[in-house]
Amino acid sequence: MAKREKRLKKQEESLLKRAEEHRIKAETEEGEKDTTREYWLGEAERFEEQARERLELLKKRAKK
Repeated sequence: MAKREKRLKKQEESLLKRAEEHRIKAETEEGEKDTTREYWLGEAERFEEQARERLELLKKRAKK
């Protein structure tokens, strides 16, 4: 596996881990002025979208 694929895989794993952490925060922490439940869920969705983009890039590179 080339450096690019390793980096993309590591980024994908990291983004999914961060998304999970944000989902946990949404369930456990009480919201404040700028960190409401919707904020944490939005962040989690953004990280998951980025992870999907990394996965798509990995799939494209695997086809080559």
